[in-house]
Amino acid sequence: MEENTITVPADKTPNLIGVIVTWRAITHQGLTRSQNEDAHWVTHVIEGKTDTESSSRYIFAVADGLGGHRGGAIASRMALKAVKEEFHAWHGGRADNVVSRAIQKANQNIFCVAQTDPELFQKMQTTLTVVVLENDSLTLGHIGDCRLYRMRDNHIDQLTRDHTMASDMLQMHMISSKQASTHPGRHQLTRSVGGDPFLNADINRQQVRQGDTYLLCSDGLWSELTDEEIRSALEETDVSRGCEKLVRLALSGGAPDNITGIMFHIDVLGQQAANPFSWKSLLGKK
Repeated sequence: MEENTITVPADKTPNLIGVIVTWRAITHQGLTRSQNEDAHWVTHVIEGKTDTESSSRYIFAVADGLGGHRGGAIASRMALKAVKEEFHAWHGGRADNVVSRAIQKANQNIFCVAQTDPELFQKMQTTLTVVVLENDSLTLGHIGDCRLYRMRDNHIDQLTRDHTMASDMLQMHMISSKQASTHPGRHQLTRSVGGDPFLNADINRQQVRQGDTYLLCSDGLWSELTDEEIRSALEETDVSRGCEKLVRLALSGGAPDNITGIMFHIDVLGQQAANPFSWKSLLGKK
C-alpha cells in the first residue's frame, strides 16, 4: 500500500474529507494451476488540499488473465501497470473519466503487444475491474467476469454484470437464472481487455454508505462459493476473517482456478475532525 505523508501545523487540526476503510486482500494460485495469472492492486492516497483540509481516496483493482495461456499472466500485470500509471497522474477531475482512460490504455497496450507475437495473439487477454472510493461515491469500471458484491443493511447485491456467453443469454431472456448458473458458457468471455482494438467497458458511479461491506474478486473465488457462503463472509465484522473464510472455502472445494479476493468495509464517510497524531495510523490502516 502506498503512503503519502502530510505535515500538520502544530496549532491546527486537519479535517479529513473522503472515506476511510478497513480492507484485506488475498490471492492464491489455486490447487491445479501452474502459475497465478491473477493480479491485484490496492492503494490509499491522502492529498493535502490546504493546511487544514485533506482528502482520502482508495483504489482497488483485480485483473484475471485469460486462464491457461502464457499470455494471461502477462496481460493481467500489464493491465494493472496501465491502471497505476493513469492514477498516479491523476490530480483532480472526475473519477469515471480516469477509470475509463485507464481501462482503454490497458486495452491498447495489451492488444498492441499481442500483435507482435503470434504465440500470444488472441491469448493475451485479461479481465479488469477497478473501484475508486472518493468522498461519498464509488466509481466502478468493469470488463469480464470478476465481480463486485455489496452488503448493505443485510442485503447483498452484485454490482457488476458478467461479460460471458451465459450472462448475455440471460440478458436476452434466452435462459433462466438457474440455467445460467450451470451453463457451459458461464466462463466463456464475450468481452476482455486486449481482445479487440476497441473496448466497451461498463463504467458507473454509486453512492456509498458508512457500514457498507464490499467484495471484489476473480471468478476463481466466486465460482466455488454459494450465495450463502458469500453472505456469511460479508457479515463478518472483521474483514480479514471474512476474506480468509472465503479463500478457505474455495480451496476446500478444489480451487481449480487462481483465487483473488479483496474485502473492504466503509468505516468513516464524509468530513471528520482528525487528531494530528492519528495521521500515521490512518495511513497505515488495513
